[in-house]
Order: sequence, then C-alpha cells, then structure tokens
Amino acid sequence: MAAAIEQVLTLPIRGAPYTIEPAKGDKGEAELVTSVLMTPNESGGMKTPISTLVGQITAAQVFKRSFFEKTFKVRESDGKIIYDAVSYRPPATCQARYNDRSGAPNGFRQQVWLFGGNLMLNNKQKVPGYVDIPKIRSYIYTHGKHREPLTGVSELETSFWCYSTMSKLMYLWLQFLEGMAMQRLVVYGNDQSEATARADDISQLRGSGIVGLVHPSEGMKTFEALPSATDAGAQFAACMTFLENWMASSVLAGFLQLSGAAAKGTRAGGGASAGSYGMSEDQSSYYLASREAVATEIADSISHDLIRPLVTLNFGADAAFPQWKFGPLQEAMTAVLFTMFGQMAAAPKLNVPLAFIDLLTERMAVILDLDAGQVHESLVSTASQRAEALAGNPPPGMPPEAAAGLGQLQGIAAAGTAIAQGAGARPGVPRAQAPSLPSLAPAGQPSPPAGKPPMTGGLAAAAQ
Repeated sequence: MAAAIEQVLTLPIRGAPYTIEPAKGDKGEAELVTSVLMTPNESGGMKTPISTLVGQITAAQVFKRSFFEKTFKVRESDGKIIYDAVSYRPPATCQARYNDRSGAPNGFRQQVWLFGGNLMLNNKQKVPGYVDIPKIRSYIYTHGKHREPLTGVSELETSFWCYSTMSKLMYLWLQFLEGMAMQRLVVYGNDQSEATARADDISQLRGSGIVGLVHPSEGMKTFEALPSATDAGAQFAACMTFLENWMASSVLAGFLQLSGAAAKGTRAGGGASAGSYGMSEDQSSYYLASREAVATEIADSISHDLIRPLVTLNFGADAAFPQWKFGPLQEAMTAVLFTMFGQMAAAPKLNVPLAFIDLLTERMAVILDLDAGQVHESLVSTASQRAEALAGNPPPGMPPEAAAGLGQLQGIAAAGTAIAQGAGARPGVPRAQAPSLPSLAPAGQPSPPAGKPPMTGGLAAAAQ
C-alpha cells in the first residue's frame, strides 16, 4: 500500500504534458530554454533528460526536498551558456544552507563518501566531511513551503507511521497464526517429575512419531490441548484494514480502497456493508485537484530556479522570462477541449476572438505532445494564407474584410485538423487520441479540395 501511494502521488505529474510558454516581448528566450531543457544532449541540450528531472523533483513529495547541482557549459554552435547537467543529489546526504543574518537560501552542502575514514579535506571545505554547493549552482525544490518554508513536509508521514505500525502488527499476527497451527498441550502426571518426563517425551514427537505413556487411572487425563480464541484473527484483519484506509485517506486517495472494500464487503475498520464504488469518480476528481496544486508549485519552482538563471545569463536581467506549464491532469478536461474545438471548427460564424482559438489549438497540441513552435508557425501561416485568398476573391455579397475573417477561421480549423491527424498517425500518442474533427461544409456538400481557396462548398453556403 505504501508503494502504491507513492506511485499515486507522483504518476499524475510525471505523466502530465508540459510546455514552456514565452512571455510578452519574447526575443528568443523561450526558444533558448526549449533547446536546453527539451532537447537531447546530442542535439545541443543538457545531459539530464527532462522526464528524469521532473520525476526526481517529485521525490520531494516523499523526502520533503529534492537537491540538484547545476553545471554549466558554453554551447559551441551559438556560444550560449547552457546547462551541462542538472544532477540529482540524494536528500539523505544533503543539508540546505541559509544566510546566518537574513535566513535567505544559500545553496546546500553534501556529505562526501569517507574512503577508509579519510575525510579528504581541502582548503575550500568549511565543514569537514561536506562539500559546499554554492547558490548559483544549486537547485532545491522544497515541497509544502506553505506549511514549512524551511524544512518542507512529506506527504507520506502518516503513511510511514501506519506502515511501521502494520509491521509490528504483522509480527504479532504471524505469531498468533503459528500458535493456532501448533497446538499447546498440558501434560498430567501423578507427580511433577512424572508430568515433566511425559512432557519431554511428547515434545520429542515429529511427523509419524510414537511415544509410550503409562495408561492413566480411571477418569484421569494424560494430556489435553489448551483452547484458543479462533475468532481473534478477525481483530488483526480489521486493524490492518483500518490502517490501510488511514494511509490512503491521508493523501486523499481513498478511491484505492473502494474496490477492495466492495470485494470484501467491509467498511474501513472491518464493519459490514461496503460503500458504493460509484463514489470513486468524485474522490478521484478531488484527489487530482490536489495533484494539480502540487504541479503548479513545481512549475513555479522550475520557472524561478531553473529557467530564470539560464535566461539571465544569456539575455540579462531585463529579459522576458518564459514560464514552465503543466498540461491538464484530468482526462475529462482533455475531452472537453477536443469537443469545444470541434464545435468551433464546425460553426459557420465565428463568435469568439481568433486569439482564443489560437490558444485553444496550441493547448490541444500540448496535450498531444507536439512541438509548440511548429504548431504556432502552422497556425499563423495557414490562417494568413486563407485570409488573403478569401479577401482577394470574396464570395458574392460579402465584403472583403468579412471574407478575410472567414478565411482565418477556416485556416485555423484546417491547421488544428492537421495537428490532430498528425498526432493520431504517430504511435503512442499520450493522454488522449486525436479526435476526428468535423468539416466546415454543411451536410450533403463536399469540403473544399486541399490546396485550393475555399470558394465553393460549405463556405460559399455559409457566406450566403
């Protein structure tokens, strides 16, 4: 159960889509950050894969903190200062450092490996046995800073206590089962020496063993088995179930126990009449909301402690700093986005700003794990081409300005359709399958042929 809870806490964030959103006035900052964080080392990025880095950051949900050492290098292709690696440092060996006057973060120190008791001191070490990692090369993610800003909190503290208690309970339970399997006997005799001798003889018995005993007097017993409480095992099982439910409930993952409780017909604590499994959807939504809050904290930390220093070194303090963003963690939200986009693409008249459709299309591309830069270029170029085509040759009775707007709508829809179809053709599309978007042409009329301005078919009818 403890291992399952750890997976439940980290998997939604590790599996969520992510992107780097440029800030207003971007002059290439987002492109640089993307080329460093999202690009493999062979193509000019850093050595640490971004999926590995995100997974290691989520370890702070268990260990309160995640420590990393940043190393830099100069990229030969363009002379930019980039990360060579963002290396994970085990939290058990690290201690966060703070300014002794202001309490501001000041890097961390890591305990070194002692080879044969030799501390291997050098003139740069302030504390024997530790290596200091300065602030400029350190990255520390502290989980739960809203509760404990200096030390952080672990979401498995209650689960660990329950796990320790269950380990002790399991030992007692196995002892009880052993006592039930191995009967305890009381041996009688005419005196203590005779009773002891008979007990020694019986204790030597093994499988198919034989022992000779003097036949007792009339109405007397040679031995008898001590009675055991046969229903005592149910008390152990009820306590184990209670602790398991407590572990799951402490992280809002009570839905983990619904299927098991329904199968056993027991409530948490061992009572009768299990609850309905239909509550799982509501519990899952509440749980995912808590994971989205954690994802927001991680995104802010990456933006401030990883992206901001990288941009400052290359563009200065007045640069436009991009932001790290996680996509939606809930599958239901993904389905809503696809449905909304399909309805807008099928609408003959655009009732929302074009910028909103641009943002919606780009968000859909993030969910499908497509390149954000290529998607943006596709939207701009395709929408402009269709707008120019319709503005130059508007349908009868339609002003050129209106035709240009209608062409932009068709261009955005075509770009979004190409994005979805391209993602659907790729193997292993994450989070959701690419939808089949409806055509802009009304029922019974063909869609405009590919590569030709949409002057006939659905758009002509919509324009009239």
